[in-house]
Amino acid sequence: MTQDVRTITKETTASTIARVFAEDDIGSVVVTSPETKDILGIVTKSDIMHQVAVDADISSISVGSFMSTPVVTVTSDKSIREAAALMREHSVQHLPVVDDDELVGILTTTNLAHYLPRLRRNILRSRDELSNQ
Repeated sequence: MTQDVRTITKETTASTIARVFAEDDIGSVVVTSPETKDILGIVTKSDIMHQVAVDADISSISVGSFMSTPVVTVTSDKSIREAAALMREHSVQHLPVVDDDELVGILTTTNLAHYLPRLRRNILRSRDELSNQ
């Protein structure tokens, strides 16, 4: 999980987000209400690319008009397997993590890819321990 999550308002333009993606080397931003901090949507690099592909004026179109909503979220007490199952079930690659309605992080497929070797080692270690009993 990445704890430093970029948030934006729904009035932010697509071109501004494209610059954020390039400068910060991230793949998504969470759209929140400036007053309540509630999660309103999510915007990914793919969403920006789609706007470019349909010849949208990305310098003026606000993300509120094309953000993905409702947002699938997970709480931090869920296991990595449960989170991965949610991502697969909803076909999402970015899963905001919330606790008590507060955004505390985001889990991405990149995070999962980094976790897989450790998971494999744990499975093999457990298998070895069982076979040695």
